[in-house]
Amino acid sequence: IFARQDFGMGDLILSAQALQTLSRQGSHTIQTGWKTHVYMDLPARFLNHVCGQATVGLRSNAKGAYDFMAIAPIPQGDEVVWDYECSEFELDDFPCACGLPTCRGTLRGFQHHGPMVVNDYGKECVAP
Repeated sequence: IFARQDFGMGDLILSAQALQTLSRQGSHTIQTGWKTHVYMDLPARFLNHVCGQATVGLRSNAKGAYDFMAIAPIPQGDEVVWDYECSEFELDDFPCACGLPTCRGTLRGFQHHGPMVVNDYGKECVAP
């Protein structure tokens, strides 16, 4: 997903809606509670992951999913990316391919990388 306009810090990039709720993690779901995972509508479902250099953070919304807010300036044409470990408490060794020097190699979830994730983005950008 690429920005079609310039965004500043704090701008709402997109507001996702939950289309289906599951009691466990599935392919392309996002965790919204201890035992709640949702499939979000498009384009949110296809936002890519990046380690340590995300441009958007999460805020819970009334649509059962998240609003994605800019946590860094996003110039028109840049990819809009977030860190999956901001929402997923536990991941089953999800291999990362972001290619950045900050890459964690394998995503295991907030339970394992929480201090690093909070250090990178702050608590306000992590799912409650």
